[in-house]
Order: sequence, then structure tokens, then C-alpha cells
Amino acid sequence: MFDLDPDEGLDFEAVRAAAFQFRAILESLGLTTFPMLTGGKGVHVIAPLTPGAEWPEVKDFASRLAQAVAQSDPAHFTAVLSKARRKGRIFVDYLRNQRGATAIMPYSARSRPGAPVAAPITWAEMKTIDAPSHFHVGDAPELKKRAASKALAGWGRADQSLSNL
Repeated sequence: MFDLDPDEGLDFEAVRAAAFQFRAILESLGLTTFPMLTGGKGVHVIAPLTPGAEWPEVKDFASRLAQAVAQSDPAHFTAVLSKARRKGRIFVDYLRNQRGATAIMPYSARSRPGAPVAAPITWAEMKTIDAPSHFHVGDAPELKKRAASKALAGWGRADQSLSNL
């Protein structure tokens, strides 16, 4: 999973473009991805893996990819955790890919104004969605209906592994 976490001044268009860029990069490596609105400022690009790789291998892969993207486009990305060093850029958070790390789960409410909810979406929806905090707890009936929809059937499921790279 890559957590695309924008600096405070960046708009959602930058995050959207970054999500599609990560989709293309991971697709070029043969990995199917799924987007998820975080209910915060960013987007998660998720490439689910079948069990096989150990935590250090997964973190190493994610770290190397994040570093490569940050080095190839330093005006838009950073892989450095320090908020002071990510001014005007998107932090590619690869640190969620290690044992004991946490990440927001789909349909979890965030403790933020408006009670936004993290929500899986399709890549087609990513083209037009207005914000990573688009859904909120008041949308529970819609979110429940979406979860059972044909569009999200199979979301987050893919038979793929790092050993195939």
C-alpha cells in the first residue's frame, strides 16, 4: 500500500494525478491496484499480495519504489517522513508496509470535522471524485449499498505476489 499524503497546501488534483501515476507504475510491474479515499487528505493505492513475502521484503520493495518516484520527480514527491521537508509535495508513505504498522481500514470513520469515512472507490470514480473526505458517516446507507455493488465486487482482491516481479 502507498499512502499518498499531500502537504497542507496541495489540492486534491495533485493527489488524484499521483494516484494515477502510482497505478501506472505498479501496473507496469504487473500489479493490479485499487484506490481508497482515506477520509483525510490523501489516497491509498493498494496492491494486495497473496501471502508469501515476508514483512522486510514487502517494506523494502515499497521503500525502493517510493524512493525511485521521489528521485525521478522531486518537485512533486518525497519519501522523507519529515513534514518540514515535504513542503509543496506529496509524501509517499511506504512505512505502512511493515509489521505493526497501522492504516485506516475501509469504511472507518475519521475523528475529524464532518466525520469523514475512508472508502474504497473504483479507478473510474477516481477521475471525478471531489475529495478524499467525500463520504461521511451520514452516508452509511449509500456506503452499505456501494459495498455490495457490482462496481466494487472484487475490490482489494488480486492473485499476485512480489516473487512474480
